[in-house]
Amino acid sequence: MKRFGLLAIGIFSIASVLAQTYSPGTPQKTTAILQPERSMNNLPIVSEVRSFMETANGWTLQDNGKWISAENRIPFKQAEFNESSEAFYKLGRENFKLLEIRDVVVDNELYVVFIITFRTGWYEFPILMDGWHNQYALSYFVFKASKLQLVIPEKFEMDKPYIVNTEVLCDATLTEYDKNTLNSTIAYNIQKTVAYKTIAPHNLLIAVWPVQSGGQTLARFRLIQVMNRKKFYMPFLDINDRDKLFRSSYYETEYEAFRSFIQYNQGAALVQFSGTPGSAEDFYKRGMSNYAGGNYPQAIADFTEAAKYPEYSGFFLTYAYRANARQKSGDYPGAIQDFDRAVSLRPSDQSYYSAWLTTIYNRGVAKFNMKDNSGACQDWNTAIHLGFKDVATDDAVKLNCKNFPFNPSALPMTYGSSSVPGTISPDLQNDYNKVYWEGIWKYQNGNYAEALRNFNRAISLKPQSNLTSVYFYRGNCKLKLSDYQGAITDFDVASASAPSSQTDAVTMRTLYYNRGLANYFQGNGSIACSDFQKSINLGLTDSESINFIRQVCK
Repeated sequence: MKRFGLLAIGIFSIASVLAQTYSPGTPQKTTAILQPERSMNNLPIVSEVRSFMETANGWTLQDNGKWISAENRIPFKQAEFNESSEAFYKLGRENFKLLEIRDVVVDNELYVVFIITFRTGWYEFPILMDGWHNQYALSYFVFKASKLQLVIPEKFEMDKPYIVNTEVLCDATLTEYDKNTLNSTIAYNIQKTVAYKTIAPHNLLIAVWPVQSGGQTLARFRLIQVMNRKKFYMPFLDINDRDKLFRSSYYETEYEAFRSFIQYNQGAALVQFSGTPGSAEDFYKRGMSNYAGGNYPQAIADFTEAAKYPEYSGFFLTYAYRANARQKSGDYPGAIQDFDRAVSLRPSDQSYYSAWLTTIYNRGVAKFNMKDNSGACQDWNTAIHLGFKDVATDDAVKLNCKNFPFNPSALPMTYGSSSVPGTISPDLQNDYNKVYWEGIWKYQNGNYAEALRNFNRAISLKPQSNLTSVYFYRGNCKLKLSDYQGAITDFDVASASAPSSQTDAVTMRTLYYNRGLANYFQGNGSIACSDFQKSINLGLTDSESINFIRQVCK
């Protein structure tokens, strides 16, 4: 029988949003961090984005002797290619849409994850160069943070090129990926690399040349991706050939922008917490620090203290991480209790949905360790049904739960997805519950116009059913689509039909806050402030929202 491993959650901070749209979650395509039989002892936790760069000019010396530039791409050396209107040549010799840096602790040492998102594509008929399909892809490289610190030395000389061999631990290029589960994919690759002591197929060299030009201080840089063999990368590192690095192509941006991107506050959320905690946030941060460092008893104590404060007592990750720490300490009953609490605190922020699904999966692991195979299979199948996807995990669940009678209708909340964007699935059109839940799925994926169509259909099917929720969500769709008066009307219906004894405070404070936003944008200042105050009375604590209210309701 396959053994199941606990999955890392991989989120460190609480996101604050202006419009707090509470919802039951988003079935998104997700990727598991571990295969079930994998050990969790050394599982890395990848942080959120620490720094990023969105623009830089790419320069190339063409074969006609002229330099040419383009935003975010290095043009071809061949001038005729650069003059072509073909989509392929518009990509340049290389390009980027976004550069990102994240960090991760591997064997108690800080590493960075350097991510290059770029445009690519393919021809349906390549010989004819016809039927072009645009696509985004990314390459990531994991290497020691100390290498990144060498890119711009403390004492550097202007007009002198530098180059750093990052000595990549692991890397990959992904042409189809889910950004919400990217950290999970990277974490799995890191652990597999460390466990099996494999060698990364590619290496990354970062070259930078600080220059003074036109009264500006600029950074010219290159991201040199090569096969991870000395014969391929050593020629670039030859000190006698440094002047050749920027002879024919490079990216160029303001020096300070590049320096800020490279010299970010590394490991801010991962370094050991020092000092005595004086707030809920301090206890939570120290809990995260102790959890990342393997000090699970102290992590449990820290999360317990954090949970005594309102801002963390209602945050699902407080209990999810404490549950993970309990499970790693062998306290499976205690872990299950914390997992139950975490699952019940379904996050309203879409960015946490992947972590919430992982929490359901991990509860199944705890039940499996308690010999509750039926409960484990229910949780695993629930997570998969709601969008948790990984080939290895799916195979292991099928093996261990092949005779388990999973019934999706027994879920407290189930979801469906439309196979045709912009339409309601034909087999769902007359099923109120499925139309309604498909609407929520579309809403949480940002398809507000499509979600609005679902909620309109749901109301037409059962005009008196579930009034509070369906009008609440339809109002949120209209708010997102800038139909403020329509949103106010729907929020009014939702509010009027909400029996206080059956509607949770989170939904109501979000309803009042969002209705306040709609009134504010409509110019109804006094009414907006009245709604904002109702939201505060029901427990609104988000600092950004509170600050916004203070500014507009002086």
